[in-house]
Amino acid sequence: MKKIIALAISAAFVAPAAFADVELGPFSIYGAAATAVEVISVENNTGKPLVSTKDSQTRLMDQTSKLGFKAKYDLGNDFFALAQVESRFYLGNNGDNTDDKAEIGSRNTFVGVGGKQVGTLRFGRYDNAYKLSLKQIVPTLYGNLNDASATYGSKQILNRLGGRQGDMVAYETPDWSGFSGNLSYNFGKDSTNSISSGSAGVPSNTAATDLMGQTAFGIAYKHSMFNVGFGYTSVSNAAWKLDGSSGASAKNLTGSQKLEAYQLGGQVNYMDFSAGAVFERTSSSLSGLAKGNFDQYQNVFGLIGGYKKDALEVQVQYAKASDVDGTTLVGTGGQQASIAVGYTLHKYVQAVASFTKVHNQTNANFTSASGFGLDKSNGMNQFALGLVGKF
Repeated sequence: MKKIIALAISAAFVAPAAFADVELGPFSIYGAAATAVEVISVENNTGKPLVSTKDSQTRLMDQTSKLGFKAKYDLGNDFFALAQVESRFYLGNNGDNTDDKAEIGSRNTFVGVGGKQVGTLRFGRYDNAYKLSLKQIVPTLYGNLNDASATYGSKQILNRLGGRQGDMVAYETPDWSGFSGNLSYNFGKDSTNSISSGSAGVPSNTAATDLMGQTAFGIAYKHSMFNVGFGYTSVSNAAWKLDGSSGASAKNLTGSQKLEAYQLGGQVNYMDFSAGAVFERTSSSLSGLAKGNFDQYQNVFGLIGGYKKDALEVQVQYAKASDVDGTTLVGTGGQQASIAVGYTLHKYVQAVASFTKVHNQTNANFTSASGFGLDKSNGMNQFALGLVGKF
């Protein structure tokens, strides 16, 4: 009995390190636990006192911790079936209202079928093809070291119509001599949360009052030394008054309406270095009303530089949004610059430090991706230091 108890205690300590290397047949468990202490200094340009949640502070903030279960089954003749459940959890969130997103299946959760020669078809909750096209165009920018340094997302400068969406049908082509593509359609039931800003505390699975389906596709070419690609998306039954909100805010409005975006760019990879750029235009219009008509677009661009060798990884990002064209309102653009450094302490453990600076013009409130809100015209300096454990 003593030997059995000793063996059980030993297994309890050994299992966490070994588990990451073990797959149970077609089934595997994976995830990441990531958090950081963030020191935020707000540049208040409003001339008014700030509420505590939008003022300078030091906090412990989660950096996209997740837990996933996935399986891949061989159907024969190079065909396969997929199943995945991926969930969000939080290691420190400063009382943030995103607590309601920590639910089973809140991240990419789907079933699918595919083949080596025909590609993969997924049904469920998944990243739309517009978001994935950014990964194809500038993979270093997409794979940011922490949330605090990220420049893309619904409230960030780049890829605001990209997102993880429910009611999704998504298709991914196989690799055709370096060429690949993605196509997705979201039926729009949860589009108030997927492509527009929801109110604080609203559960992430609240259904939309009006269905706003979203179609997206991306095409790309990958070579050992470079990546190039293009992505496009359009949202049905929706418009977004770009000068009214820096964060993605799609609404079903009366009249003839349009909301679409495209992005293109590439990345060069040489030895341990990478450098890339992406250009994006988001446009929206509303017509057919006696008043309130608009026809607007906004150009944004992003730059990324990366270095990765042995245990050290460095990323430098810069993103800029121009003023919205088609409005008399001035000061609707903004900029973000960040540098992040990661150091691998162990095969599954990385220390990450980053510094991010956000500068908003008078009528913009872009922010970093780690969940801190800024009032219009305010900017911030954000330092983050934390750990990421993967399994």
